[in-house]
Amino acid sequence: MSERLVSVTPQLVRRLLRSQLPPELAYLAEAPLELLGQGWDSVLYKLGDAHVVRVPQRREGAELAGHEIAWVEAASAPLRAHGIEAPIPIFTGTPGMVLPWPWTIVQWIPGKDVSQLPITERGGLVAPLARALMAIHRPAPREAPRNPYRGVPLRARARAVSDRWPSVVDWLGEERTAFLRAAWERSLRAPVWPGPPMWVHGDVHPGNLLQVEGRLVGIIDFGDVAAGDPAVDLAAAWLTFDRGQREEFWSIIDAEGAYDPAIRERSAGWAVMVYTALIADPITRRNFSKLIEGIRDQLT
Repeated sequence: MSERLVSVTPQLVRRLLRSQLPPELAYLAEAPLELLGQGWDSVLYKLGDAHVVRVPQRREGAELAGHEIAWVEAASAPLRAHGIEAPIPIFTGTPGMVLPWPWTIVQWIPGKDVSQLPITERGGLVAPLARALMAIHRPAPREAPRNPYRGVPLRARARAVSDRWPSVVDWLGEERTAFLRAAWERSLRAPVWPGPPMWVHGDVHPGNLLQVEGRLVGIIDFGDVAAGDPAVDLAAAWLTFDRGQREEFWSIIDAEGAYDPAIRERSAGWAVMVYTALIADPITRRNFSKLIEGIRDQLT
């Protein structure tokens, strides 16, 4: 078995379920499996009608899964007051011969991801998402995890982004790439977050937001949960909304007065960081093609 990548097939998932589920959950071992998606680090299968199995496919993903298992409930707790669900594990599998890392079963959150909703129909998500992210952003405890890729000063990601520009030019062309590079350079000049490390989701984009008829019902994939700069989450303003919706989003954020004056510049930089990462990797471009196309026009 490769330490770099594991093929998370239905057969592998079935073996995990049959070998590890306790008696009270044994009925799930034979429930239907449906592939929901394959991200950078993990693979998701719907399990029956009411559950999801999340299985890391590489070591890096296992480390993030460990953070989610340990901290998603604490980090996402304020969302419940806003009527927004998060994927709280109901069962955590242990490393073994079948898979060398922990894996989880969470409750299914009904809804479709926001990338499937036309941008013209996303206006009803603006205020709920702004308030949900502000609710998450509160000082994290000292023992909260740190993530070297999310919520850090943007200069720590400068090398990674600079390596992506040739691929971005090939995908977007010179004019759109120049726009992104200018936004990135502005973000690098912005002051760093002056406050204490805050809880951050770390990966807020339309694919990780769930909606029902234009109503925000869930925020999923807390694998990047960490303590850091909340600008990483507010990148959702660019990744999710058009110009008018984005201005409404920022008017709500600004009215709260909870962030520093440079938060917009840094969040724009995080949007560029996320988008260039999606574009630069061929496998990611294939798996997230709809998301990439949806973000392109609103970001550039």
